[in-house]
Amino acid sequence: MSESTAGIMGEAQKQRWLKYGANTIAASLLVVVLTVLVVWVTSADFHIGGRRVRFRTTYDTTAAGLYSLKPQTLKLIRENKSPITIVSLYTRVRPSGEGAENPSEFAQTVADLLDEYQRRGNRIEVQVVDPVSQPYKVDQLIEKVTEKYGGEIEKYRKVVTDYKGVYEEINKLAEGEVNRFRTLTGEIVIEDRELARTLMLTGATIQDVPERLKEVQEDIEKWLKQKPPDFRSATNSINSGMSLMSRLLNKIITDFDRGKDDKKVPEALRKIMADGLPNYRRMKELADDMEKRCKELGELKLDDLRRSLQQKDVILVMGETDMRVISRDKVWQEIALGARAGQLTGRNRYRFAGEQQITGAILAVQGGKDRKKTKVVFVRPGGQPLTNPGIPGFIEGGPFSRIAERLRDYNFEVQEKDLTGTWAMQAQMRGSFAPPEPSDEEIKDAIWVVLAASGRSMMGGPESIGAKVAEHLKAGRPALILAMNAPRGDSLSEALDEWGVKIRTDLVAVHEELPPPQGRVTDPVENALRWPPIFVIKDYGDHPMVRPIRSLDGVLVPLVPIETTPKEGCVATKIIPVPTPKGIKVWGESNVEDALNPRTRRVEFNPPKPGEVGGDVPPPLFGGAVVERTSDGARLVVLGSAEFAMNHILEFNDLELEREGRFVSRFPGNSELFCNAIFWLAKMDTMIATSPAAMEMSRIKEMSAAADRFWRIVVLLVVLPLAVLVAGVLVFLSRRD
Repeated sequence: MSESTAGIMGEAQKQRWLKYGANTIAASLLVVVLTVLVVWVTSADFHIGGRRVRFRTTYDTTAAGLYSLKPQTLKLIRENKSPITIVSLYTRVRPSGEGAENPSEFAQTVADLLDEYQRRGNRIEVQVVDPVSQPYKVDQLIEKVTEKYGGEIEKYRKVVTDYKGVYEEINKLAEGEVNRFRTLTGEIVIEDRELARTLMLTGATIQDVPERLKEVQEDIEKWLKQKPPDFRSATNSINSGMSLMSRLLNKIITDFDRGKDDKKVPEALRKIMADGLPNYRRMKELADDMEKRCKELGELKLDDLRRSLQQKDVILVMGETDMRVISRDKVWQEIALGARAGQLTGRNRYRFAGEQQITGAILAVQGGKDRKKTKVVFVRPGGQPLTNPGIPGFIEGGPFSRIAERLRDYNFEVQEKDLTGTWAMQAQMRGSFAPPEPSDEEIKDAIWVVLAASGRSMMGGPESIGAKVAEHLKAGRPALILAMNAPRGDSLSEALDEWGVKIRTDLVAVHEELPPPQGRVTDPVENALRWPPIFVIKDYGDHPMVRPIRSLDGVLVPLVPIETTPKEGCVATKIIPVPTPKGIKVWGESNVEDALNPRTRRVEFNPPKPGEVGGDVPPPLFGGAVVERTSDGARLVVLGSAEFAMNHILEFNDLELEREGRFVSRFPGNSELFCNAIFWLAKMDTMIATSPAAMEMSRIKEMSAAADRFWRIVVLLVVLPLAVLVAGVLVFLSRRD
């Protein structure tokens, strides 16, 4: 028997208990310590090198990746160089008397998304503040905004402070003149009734000056007592008060100028008028100067914060010198189920557009005040406005209102203009109101979105906007042309010929009529695809502008073929190849009217005979072209459809997913194609990528606080260590002699 064997056999049971029991206890304590350490490390925030670091990650388990930041957002926030603070002001407390919606779920969704921005971005700080349960944090936020944008506040504060001296001087002069005028008018008699009436009104105006000053002062004091002080409303009160004061004083000065030389006015009164004019002119000078200073004040970020605190559930995105407020209705876009059938069920769902809104706000504040908004102008050859938002539920917006709002979210300034001027004239003739439109000078440097249609002149004939578009392009300014078919379409040949682009308004892309699909079809798009002019686009070509949206469904109907010819100094790329499925004929149909008539489904390929001009055109066909001029970098995009970016196409949801409560655009490629074209024309190539809101889905049910405590405390700190102890006991019992 060896010594080692003898040693083991010589161990007493008590020794083995102590030996293996101690090992088990030590292992259990080690597991507990390690578990506590892991929980602490993954829960705490650490500051390393001035940057907030978290040793934890989250996983997006939604089918659509709703809570995973999209490529262009990641690129934008990773390359961010200026500090940005994002604050969620969502409450988790349901106010009494409100509906059955759970505010905690909305707040948690936003918090989860903001956490991704902080974790994946550079120099981005996130704060989550509940205005109801954490009022002290609201006070801290007010102090931070006051300090951060103090320069703006100081301008407002200085105007309010300086007004005190102006008020005292005007009031002193006014009261002196009132007392002098009141004393004298009681001692004189004027026989001319009209003159007496005029002087009586002048006297009433003089006595009204101190009263109006007092009312303005009371308004200012009321606004300054608010929390935070409402400097904008205070200066607005000063502005309106001084404007009224200037008009009152101007009347007095006019009456006194005329009365001091009127022989019908008693001598004593004429002397008071002459002596008082310098005081009234001084008062008017003070009022005019203060009114001018109020009008020269810029935006006030503290006032934006004040308004946001009055709203329910907002997000603040604060840069170094600029701030954006994102309201709840922009983040949670409400959709009423059953609205498609015209019946409201009372059950509402929401499309979550948080990333789209926050990314656009970050883009807007990154450059601060020095960042100039890129202007996009929708130009048209007459007809009603295209982008007016309307009033939901009352007035329908323009056909391009949704895509225009999308551009505004990306910090573009969107305007529109009738290049022919006929709409304003027609509105005037009807006696209706036409909103003011920018001048030619104001839109010359903008990106033009051109509706390539023929307008109607006041004489009834067709009117082209081609000459103005040509002038815009020759100056090296960017444009997006949206083509239309004849007879409405305008080829804009005088503008596009020198770029080597031709819009075939005499053609429409079609395929042969398809047989009915076999079996039961629940997607109406499958049935619609039988109609010859309808194609679902998935391949948009091989250009940086369209490459990132490949595989996103899009529909351009009707699709006008776009042709290109080589031109010296221009680099043209054809995009949007018309699909040519195997075994299905595709061509450019010259009988446009019949091809676009839903009742006339039969189309036939009729190529031109030798020597004939016109006729149908065989494939390949392309629905767009991208051109860049090498001499000056000028850019042009021509797309063979205008309708593809209109509201009724963009708002068409995938019906199969809608039945599951997921509201996803059936054709996400449409809006992405339009936005990418604008990004490319604006030379904002880093923003060309898939949309933050291309897919949406309802979030996973939130874990309650009780469940969270159960997993963290009971399972991690009690169950797991206890399992180790039980395992140790079982091992001990199995090895016991």
